[in-house]
Amino acid sequence: MDKTLEFTTKSPRQIKQGDTETMFTFICKSAGSAVDLTQATSITAKIGNASGYLRSQPIAITSLTGLKPGWFNLQPMPTLISGLPAGDYQLEIWVVDPAGTSIYPSDNPLSFTVTSNLESRSGTTITTIAFDDFVEAMNKAASTIAKGDTGPIGPIGPVGPAGKDAVINVVTQAEYDALTDKTGLYVIQG
Repeated sequence: MDKTLEFTTKSPRQIKQGDTETMFTFICKSAGSAVDLTQATSITAKIGNASGYLRSQPIAITSLTGLKPGWFNLQPMPTLISGLPAGDYQLEIWVVDPAGTSIYPSDNPLSFTVTSNLESRSGTTITTIAFDDFVEAMNKAASTIAKGDTGPIGPIGPVGPAGKDAVINVVTQAEYDALTDKTGLYVIQG
């Protein structure tokens, strides 16, 4: 008989390191039909990884009450998942009943994933500063930038349209400097 072990449709398929509240829900089937687990004298969840068997956890027969036939819940205890590094793991369910021991699934074990939590990863601190401190630091940095020589004066732009009574005088920089009183104001002399 082909025995299968499947996650139910709403069951999670992964758990974070150290999480002991996530509950997996599985269904055991034999030849495509749900198995009556209420006749079991013991149910044990066994996990392993690519190197082999790691640990096991008993599942209380009383926890089957109110579930559909073949269904059971597995809430990993700390002894089952503590210290497991993030990665892929395999699960088998061993059911002992008056007929003997049945191992679900009969082919490859069911896979699930343990993901890392924040404590299992090292991080770096990101320094925060106030906006005013940032502006002050940028102004200080800008004041240390070497100032280059002034570039050449560009060409004089085109003359725009003049009004009816407009008088346009084009002067050189030297003439402009001579006319101003160093305030940027000048008087056009007639």
